[in-house]
Amino acid sequence: MMMYVSYPTLKSHQKLQQTAEINLNTSLLTPAGAFQKAGFCDSVKSIRLGMVLNRPVYRIITLGNKHLSLYADSAFVLPYGNAALARQLAQNWAKAGVKELETLTRIDQWMAAHRYQGYLPEVYRMKMEDEAGTYVYVSPFSNEVVQSVTARQRFLAWLGPIPHWIYPTFLIRNRPVWSQVVIWLSLVGCVMCLAGIAMGLIRYRRKDPKSLDFSPYKKRWFRWHHYTGFVFGLFAFTWVLSGLFSMSPWNWAPSSRLSAQETDQWTGGPLNPALFTVSPAEAFQKLSKELIIKEIQLIQFRGQPYYLALEDDHHSRLLSGNATKAIPVEWFDPALIEQSLRTLQPRTSVLETSVLEAYDDYYYSKKAEKRLPVLRMKLDTPEQIWYYVDLKTSQVVYKHQNLTRLERWLYHGLHSLDFSFLIYRRPLWDITLIVLLLGGLAASSTGLVLTWKWVRREVIRSKTKISKTADRTSVTHLN
Repeated sequence: MMMYVSYPTLKSHQKLQQTAEINLNTSLLTPAGAFQKAGFCDSVKSIRLGMVLNRPVYRIITLGNKHLSLYADSAFVLPYGNAALARQLAQNWAKAGVKELETLTRIDQWMAAHRYQGYLPEVYRMKMEDEAGTYVYVSPFSNEVVQSVTARQRFLAWLGPIPHWIYPTFLIRNRPVWSQVVIWLSLVGCVMCLAGIAMGLIRYRRKDPKSLDFSPYKKRWFRWHHYTGFVFGLFAFTWVLSGLFSMSPWNWAPSSRLSAQETDQWTGGPLNPALFTVSPAEAFQKLSKELIIKEIQLIQFRGQPYYLALEDDHHSRLLSGNATKAIPVEWFDPALIEQSLRTLQPRTSVLETSVLEAYDDYYYSKKAEKRLPVLRMKLDTPEQIWYYVDLKTSQVVYKHQNLTRLERWLYHGLHSLDFSFLIYRRPLWDITLIVLLLGGLAASSTGLVLTWKWVRREVIRSKTKISKTADRTSVTHLN
């Protein structure tokens, strides 16, 4: 099921597809002007320019993880918790009425990815009056839809992702506990698989060289467990082991992201709204000639401001935020990115620099969801650091080194068999994985049957023993 059904999250490209086109034909305040008028002086982590119904709005996240939104034409801060507005946004999204509205103050089953999607646990959850049985979630801070999940998605999630990841609500609300549960269950699974493999090899008996029969067991369930475990046991072990590595237990592998210090060096420090001297309206006039704009992100690279206009994940344009005569471009100059990467490791020689127009083994996507092109730079460091930079956004998407590359193979490679020679050859990948999964299921199922038979036998034996003891006691009392 997990091969075809993922955990239901509202990904950025899905969100952009259903987001209304931006209309900035009104007089807008610059970010700095809006902040000054609103009396807002906190350090800023990110700014996005979008629409709330028919009005432009700045959606802001501070370095202290405070979320708020303010109108870009008046600097009026939208109040927290406007239920009537949330209802209207949900209706526009689902094209249906609202059946029920709830205010959530902590995550529910369908908000497990909220940290990665960048919104806070407090949301409005609305059940819609549509045939799909949709739940729509609206943030009371940013006043936008942050999650949408249908009844079909919820049903399929209970068949695949939730049991696969051990994702019941009470566990995902406590991530450290959930992490330990998965790690220790995976360790137990690894020990059981290794014990089974060892026993299968010890019990290997082949009397007739011409016969494929190698099991000494006469009973049916024992024989089938021996056969399926012998053939598919190693795959079952590597699958459980890779699940363990997915949790990065004991922090054995470093992060594949830039450190906070490297991020500051890369961007030039926290996002500075005062650098955007070109007004959003001017930027919109130029950018809207290039694509249909759904959102404009204000980004900073090497201390320079840029407007990043998005139609979807693969169609975007960049415009300088402080050069009035600048024209939109599709991506940053690779030479500029290369020069910036060299400043992160100034005393290190470069082994290779290349612009990738296709995925490699470490920057890839089965569904072609990740942006291209990216610049890849390999450095001659003891850790053999490789940087991957999205040329359309200037974001360093990966900082790979020896251990993170090893983790990639131990986790994704063993768990999903996403080897380049296999994953892009459908349906060969599907057939291979399905056969191995069915074999693992057969080995596990026969083991469960044997366990059940053993438990039932022990229970009967215990009852018989207790009954005999009671009979003896009764006879003793009679005598």
